[in-house]
Amino acid sequence: MKGRLPERFYNPISLLGVGLALFGLAAILILFLLSAFAKGENPYIGIFTFLVLPGIMVFGLLLIPLGMWREKRRIEQGRATSLVFDFGNPRHRNAAVVFLVGTSVFLLVTTIGMYEGYHYTESVQFCGEVCHEVMAPERVAHRDSPHAKVACVQCHIGPGAGWYVQSKISGARQVFKTALGTYPRPIPTPIRNLRPAQEVCEQCHWPQKFYAATQVTRDHYLGDEANTHWRISMLVKVGGAAGAPQGHTAGIHWHIDEAARMTYVASTGSRQAFDRVTWNQGGREIVYTHGGAPLPDSTLAVARREGRERTLDCMDCHNRPSHIYKPPMTAVNEALAQGLLDARAPYVKREVVRALSVPYATAQGARDSIRSSLEEFYRGRGEAAPAGAVEASWALYERNMFPHMKARWDVYPDNRGHFIFPGCFRCHGSDLATADGRTISKDCNLCHQIVAQGPAGASGDTLVTTGLTFRHPVDIGGAETETPCFECHKGDASLY
Repeated sequence: MKGRLPERFYNPISLLGVGLALFGLAAILILFLLSAFAKGENPYIGIFTFLVLPGIMVFGLLLIPLGMWREKRRIEQGRATSLVFDFGNPRHRNAAVVFLVGTSVFLLVTTIGMYEGYHYTESVQFCGEVCHEVMAPERVAHRDSPHAKVACVQCHIGPGAGWYVQSKISGARQVFKTALGTYPRPIPTPIRNLRPAQEVCEQCHWPQKFYAATQVTRDHYLGDEANTHWRISMLVKVGGAAGAPQGHTAGIHWHIDEAARMTYVASTGSRQAFDRVTWNQGGREIVYTHGGAPLPDSTLAVARREGRERTLDCMDCHNRPSHIYKPPMTAVNEALAQGLLDARAPYVKREVVRALSVPYATAQGARDSIRSSLEEFYRGRGEAAPAGAVEASWALYERNMFPHMKARWDVYPDNRGHFIFPGCFRCHGSDLATADGRTISKDCNLCHQIVAQGPAGASGDTLVTTGLTFRHPVDIGGAETETPCFECHKGDASLY
């Protein structure tokens, strides 16, 4: 039986191209149907459906004319019979129709695939699950964060083509590191080439319009037998970068007011201490350095070269907006407040914090050790471990500690506050001073005002609108007025 297409179509390269194109199209349709009817989501189906298979299909499509061109050359060189294309010939007309229709369909499907592929590479699933071992800590932390409904790319890339291209070039390098297993553990922060917060964070948040104070309540549980519930409520003076209607800046977000432009020189790449802080006071630059001594030009030059000189922005305080790894103390306090752990169980706060604070080598080792630690303690008291305590403790560990990536709270400081990490005290209350001896105030009431504190159900729930002086839940001889919180509290079993 004679073929219905031109003779030069019947060559190994073109036939291979047809096979690859048809295979790619069929596989895309099959995987698309599978993903449409599947109950769960599989990130690898997305990779093949929108990235790999469209590439195979396009490659096959390109092989068809390549093979026909090569066969034409063979005909011209006398190595094959010549072919005359004649629209009066039904076979030739069939070939033209098949090629044009087939090419149109393939191009349409490929265009859709490329479009979907673009969106797939922008999805949370792609960012967090494809490189599942590397990005597992970030994916889990993001899932339980205040920004869980915000796609990764909205913060890490933002709008515009320029940063999209830059991110893909950077991503290609990271793919090779992942394939070769040469990526660092843990992934270092802060990220030096992160897009400016003004171009990303302020797409949703508008600090120029922040004015009101916000009441925040923190539930703490002591490490005693009764897990004493201590509550503290405060008005956080959020303030605004544009200040009050009269033009006076006030509150926390005054720090990023353009009129009071602030810069700093970090002591190290971690940005947990500063060598110099400057701010604009009515057009006059105020400079704070260690002991008021000028920062040498050579030191400043090195800092600039290493990217340690920065203009203060959102990310210098809100440096963990989505990927938050909670310390054992914080995680257990929240679990007790939410009822995930039974506060009536003796010493449950202390023992769970102890179990979670150990730097386990593997997740399975953590699971076994947490169970044995709790069961052994309560067995020594002649009791059974509290119902659900082991499972709840493991869930807290699984949410916040990732031994395979060495990711946990103590390698990722959270600068929003000053309880466990320096945060605010990097400037306030430090030894940074002007040349004439002025320091940066450490008055707590600059940023917040305590309106209730004490045992829950008693003074901890009684609001005092005129404000209260901070009272430590355990008498430490007044040291709380001189010693920053983070110098004692490390978030682990060293201090509950």
